[in-house]
Amino acid sequence: MLLSLALMGLLPAARAWGDELVAEHGKYSQTYQSDWSDLPTGRDLAAHDPAGYDFRDVAGEDVRRTFIEEDEVTLSGERLRVSWESSECDKYRHTLYYFRNCGHIVIEDMAVIQNHPDWRASSTFFFESCGRVEIRDCYLAGTCGKPFIRIEGCREYFVDGVEIAGMDFGDGYRCAQGIFVNNGAGFQPETGRQRYIYRDDANDLVFGVIQNCYFHDYGLTDPIHNHDAIGFHAPADGIVFNCWFENWEADSAIDDSHRRNDAAYQDHLHRIERCVFRDCHRVKTDGAEGSASCALLWCNNLYVDSSLTDYHVGWENWRVHETYVFTRNKGYFHVMHYREGPTFFRNCLLHSAVAQSDMYESMGETPEQDIHQLRPDWFVYLMPEPRNWLTARTGNTPEISTWEQWREAGFDPHSTLAEIAPRFIDASAGDYRILADSPAAGAGTAETLSATAVRPAVTHDFHGVSRPDPPSCGAFEVARPGGDEQ
Repeated sequence: MLLSLALMGLLPAARAWGDELVAEHGKYSQTYQSDWSDLPTGRDLAAHDPAGYDFRDVAGEDVRRTFIEEDEVTLSGERLRVSWESSECDKYRHTLYYFRNCGHIVIEDMAVIQNHPDWRASSTFFFESCGRVEIRDCYLAGTCGKPFIRIEGCREYFVDGVEIAGMDFGDGYRCAQGIFVNNGAGFQPETGRQRYIYRDDANDLVFGVIQNCYFHDYGLTDPIHNHDAIGFHAPADGIVFNCWFENWEADSAIDDSHRRNDAAYQDHLHRIERCVFRDCHRVKTDGAEGSASCALLWCNNLYVDSSLTDYHVGWENWRVHETYVFTRNKGYFHVMHYREGPTFFRNCLLHSAVAQSDMYESMGETPEQDIHQLRPDWFVYLMPEPRNWLTARTGNTPEISTWEQWREAGFDPHSTLAEIAPRFIDASAGDYRILADSPAAGAGTAETLSATAVRPAVTHDFHGVSRPDPPSCGAFEVARPGGDEQ
């Protein structure tokens, strides 16, 4: 039962040393092209044992390093517990390792704890206007006011086997934004540069991979920071693959959005696949208007007690073959903010053990800006009927109470609602594969087996099993009682 062992963290950490980025859609990396049936989860691959490290206690002001216009930089083997004298969190002076205009950077086997509860550190690694950034097998913990890993105006990146860990300083778990990839957020004619890109010599992002990583333990603390585990401003092309997000209550596990619509930013696909989200506040897309030729594809992901928020503008957001499980009332499943770009749900499975307050919540200024951009279908809902299917937080869109009213409004024409068991292999052990008699088995549409103009085909499941016609709904195809998928 590979999945349940992986989800419970019982598999050894088999690291993919020598793995490389493959800058082509559908390939992404050597790991992506491997046999997924033998691939442990991101938690199994990236979890480190800090008790085994001999940390050196240092003052950040004494050990911080700057690298400017160097062709090749390699950092490895450091074990630092860092304190900072000042609590001001200066963007540059409180960054531990700063890189600008460097060609190729490799960071590997590093362990750094930012040792203050008040976010006085800035970033641990900050890359501006660099070429290729590679970060492998690192443990980063504690608190930063800015992202642990900040990649701005860089051409490409490859992040593999990184653990971002919150720490309990006596007032709950605190952390920082884990990884921030900034490729701009709309061109500003008055400055001649992208919003939020602060250097004139910035590169345009071409491709990026974040894989086999583990982000965990960040409670909602005072003050509450807008700290995502991974945040993207216009991610261009690439993937977040096989990552694990757990107990992340500070804003979002992932905040991803195509925030650019200039002529140089067109026809980009960013993919989030085979990730696990457990007990996360939410997973979301974000504001600013992006190009209609771009898209996000979320597929083969598992969410446990983790909600969605969507307020992108202009481009298509696809959620295909995802499994959502709720063991408690989270209040809502999906919140829609003001937006003018469609969100499609196809071949998804949602199981809730208890009735949810609201399935979908609207914050649009008019119905045209919001609910008509929501397009769920071929969805299997296995749960008690919620209090409302649609609740208008702003009062500008109608409330829809019952399943019949929801269907009459044009939503989920081919979907199923039933308060019956999903027939998972072993939900108590974290194994959410489905048995042959599951209501989700073979309940999907074959339309996702073919590509659209902006969305690629989704032809396999969480374990790399080929999707049949018709496919099952959810992240997993049918499994035999012995544990193997068919």
